[in-house]
Parts: sequence; C-alpha cells; structure tokens
Amino acid sequence: MLCLFVAFMILGMPLAFCMLFSSASYLLATGQTPWIIVHRMFTGIDTFTLMAIPFFMLAGELMVYSGTAEKLLNFANISVGRFRGGLGYVNVLASMLFGGCSGSAISDVAGLGPLEIKMMEKGGYSKGFSTALTISSAIQGPIIPPSIPLVLVGAVTGISIGGLLLGGALPGVLVGVAQCLVILIVSRMRGFPRFERKIGFIEAVKVTLGAIPFLLMPFIILGGILGGFCTPTEASAVAVAYGFVLIVAYKRSRIDVKSLSKVFVRAGVLSASILMLAGASNVFGWILAYERIPETFANLLLSISDRPWVILLILNLFLLIWGMMMDSLPAILILVPILLPLAGKLGIDRIHFGVIVTFNLAIGLITPPYGAALFTGSIVSGLSIEKIVKEMLPFIAASICILLLITYVPEIVMWLPRCFGLHT
Repeated sequence: MLCLFVAFMILGMPLAFCMLFSSASYLLATGQTPWIIVHRMFTGIDTFTLMAIPFFMLAGELMVYSGTAEKLLNFANISVGRFRGGLGYVNVLASMLFGGCSGSAISDVAGLGPLEIKMMEKGGYSKGFSTALTISSAIQGPIIPPSIPLVLVGAVTGISIGGLLLGGALPGVLVGVAQCLVILIVSRMRGFPRFERKIGFIEAVKVTLGAIPFLLMPFIILGGILGGFCTPTEASAVAVAYGFVLIVAYKRSRIDVKSLSKVFVRAGVLSASILMLAGASNVFGWILAYERIPETFANLLLSISDRPWVILLILNLFLLIWGMMMDSLPAILILVPILLPLAGKLGIDRIHFGVIVTFNLAIGLITPPYGAALFTGSIVSGLSIEKIVKEMLPFIAASICILLLITYVPEIVMWLPRCFGLHT
C-alpha cells in the first residue's frame, strides 16, 4: 500500500486519490470490502470542528477583497518604515498583521505580495530580495492565530484549538523578529536606503484608525474562543460575518458582484480539496492504525536513542524534508496521527508537539522543490525560483534557528496557553 502511495505521488496523481487508491489496494489484498472507504471518508469529515476550515478560508478571502492588504501595509509603513532597510521591516510587519487576518501563507503572498514587491522596488531594493523577503515573511500566516494548519491539527487530534492558536503566537512573532535581524545585517552590508518621506501626525492617525478594524480580526476570533462565547467553528463563522461588515464599510458602491462571486468560488474549491483530503486521510490513517504503524514508527525512533533531544532533532529533520515535498495541510492529515503517539512516549505536551509540526511544515511552504508559497511568489513576481531561493537562504536559516529554539525551550510555546488555563 505504501509503495503504491509513493508511486502514485511520483506520477503526479492528486494526493487524495493517491491515498484512496492505495487504501483500496490494501482492502482488496486483505479480502475486506472496499465499501469501508465510503464509510471512513464520511466519518472523516463528519466533524463539527472541521467546519471551521471553510469558514476561515472564506474569511481570509473576504479580508483580501475588502482591502486589508493596502490598509495594513500603510500602517506597517508608518510604524517601521523610517529605519534603514525600513521597507524590509514593513514587509515583515505587514505579513505578521495580515497573518492574523488570513491564517494562510498563500493568501499572504498572493494578497500582499504584488503591493510589497512593487513598493520595495520603488524604494531601491532589488526585485530578487524583495520577492524572497515577501515569500519568507509569509510563513508567519500559518503560525500566528488564526492559523488554518493549527485549526486542522486540533480537528485531527482533539487537542485544544484555543491552546494551539495561543501556542503559535509567540513563535510567529519570533520568526518576524529573526527576519528583521537578517534585514538589519543585509541592509548594512548592501546600504539599503531609508524611507525619506516624513509622515505627519494627522496622516499617521488617519492610517492607524483605518487599520484598526482589520487589526481587530484576530482579537475577535481569539477573544470569542478564550472567553467561552463561541467554539472555534462558531468563531470562524463570526470572522466571515465580520469580513462582510468590512466589505460593506469600505467598498460600499464599489462592490463588484462578479469579483465577490470569485471569492466564494476560490474559498469553496480550496475548502473542498481540504475536506476531500481529510476524508481520504481518515481511510489511510485507519489502515495505518490497524497495522500499528504509528506505534512501530515510535518504537523505531526510540530504538535509535532514548534521549528526547535526539528524537526531537530527528523528528525536525524528517518533517523539514517531508515539508519540502508536500503541502502543509495534507502533510498534517497524514503525519500527525502517526507521530502523536511518539509525543506521548517522549512526554512532549500535545500543544507543543502540534506547534512544532506546524512550524516545520510552514518552513516547507517556502523551500524547494514543492514550496507552495515559493511557487506563488514566483508567479506574482515573474522571477525564476532559482533567483529567488538564493536570496531566501538567510531567511530560511533564521526560521530554522527559531524552530530549534521553540523545540528545546517549550515554555516559549506553552507560556500563553498556561496563562489562559489551556495547558493539556
């Protein structure tokens, strides 16, 4: 079954069908009825928590349509644009703020990317560096709440989604800080310009007030969940409603029904693909569990060493390599059920484990050969992947350093969940 799964992947078959066809081969070979696939697929998506995924997808698309990118970019500009290399800091801060609205790296690159790259080019930065930074800073989206991958981890494992979202907050901010340090060093080496135009007090106030409604999105979502007012799924529906409020408030007479319908189509197609993967992975995962693969894999790693820091290092290397070959959402559906027993045997907190896995796979979004965010950035900028990757290497290295930091200093992840009583 596993050999067929890999073979189908190499042939370029959609991942959901790779899992379904390889699972069907197992059932036929063992004499079991293939109708198990239908039952398992249905039960795999018949979960109230999973409904949060399409809602968050739609909320992110609505935020892009409502003009979030431009508002947040202007706010970031008045905040950090005056320093040397300031437009680089603007890029990172804008991605941090936008990640708190969309929860997706792809939405960040597609929504903010054209504006950020054009702005940095006008400011005297090379197109290659501008694109590399735009892609690299986008990994904050899947880590900072409301992170779609962390919601999916919670839906698959039953780990507290509120705890996962809070656990990803500080690591996401630390990634931004690390990238700013890279910009500081590179800007001094290359003599990047300062942002010369002075911004008056009145203009700064107007820009800040214009950005506040968009900045409230993550607080509305987290506040609703942590305050006990709504479940994560209900909070995602509230986010969609808030997105419509912003569209009415800022678009008004400029609302284009045709463009808005495309927003629904994009969100629907993305949601359908994720739910299809969720159903297929439930079949695949059930077979792996039946054959005791997760337990076997955990025992195999523990036979290499009984020291948790060694196992965590191997786990990070494995996830980084896997993330280079597969998008984060299907990787979560396949790997998390397999790796979760290992976390229990090592005494790793489940929230800490979920954030480590998501962080690894987020880095995979910006690394070749698969790197969905990398491909999106290449399309947006028109540059080849080879030119972009060369400029991205320092940012990837900085992200890996933060990954190791949160791996071996778990309190960075666990502090906020503990503060809110969500430690499991």
